[in-house]
Amino acid sequence: MQDTVGRRLGVTLAKHPSLRNSVNTLLSALTKAKVIAINKVPVKFSVKNKAHTLVPQKATTALVNAVLLNGVFGAPKLVVGLFTGSSNRVEYAKHARALLIDRQSVAGLGLVRPELIRFIELLGTEDFDLSEDDLPNPFADSLPQMGIGPAAAAGSLLRLVATQWAPLSRGDSMMAHYLDGNLEQAYQAALEIRTDDLQGDDQHLLSKYRDLIMREYEEASAFGDLLEEWR
Repeated sequence: MQDTVGRRLGVTLAKHPSLRNSVNTLLSALTKAKVIAINKVPVKFSVKNKAHTLVPQKATTALVNAVLLNGVFGAPKLVVGLFTGSSNRVEYAKHARALLIDRQSVAGLGLVRPELIRFIELLGTEDFDLSEDDLPNPFADSLPQMGIGPAAAAGSLLRLVATQWAPLSRGDSMMAHYLDGNLEQAYQAALEIRTDDLQGDDQHLLSKYRDLIMREYEEASAFGDLLEEWR
């Protein structure tokens, strides 16, 4: 894993257990979604049938891109969706740009770099292949998953925006939480959005996401209630 991810990012994974755990979580999710394939090589003389996990060279770009996307968006499920197409990359890139660059949400924290701008531009380009093409590293010194740096406590750039930047509008707050995978807080923000809050070019998009968030939350709550009844 060090050769696959660590060397590409200039990080020694053994020194950063939280990042290593994050990489392993993403690897498992991407493998389950059949975005990448891994090889299992049995460990010789192992009495417990242990095996080394080897990531083929052709899957390296996808895994490194996933780590970077995870540092920006946070939620592994969303990251996998950006690869599989279940998440609309163009729309997600548009909201990420609005929250991280256009609103200058993180400018005062020194987190806006040319690489972040390019990162979001490429993410929003339909013919950009996340499995084949390299995303630029938008982080100056450390990834949020490493547990150091301005976004470390939050875990991702969008979570940092959602939790520490007070002037966000209701719509921005809703999208920041949703893009970060926090459905509960996204739902609470969606409840506060009124029709007259949705103005300008983003009206249709925000309205669509508000309805989507409320529907997903209600479906998740109903499923949770059903599980409780079965216990």
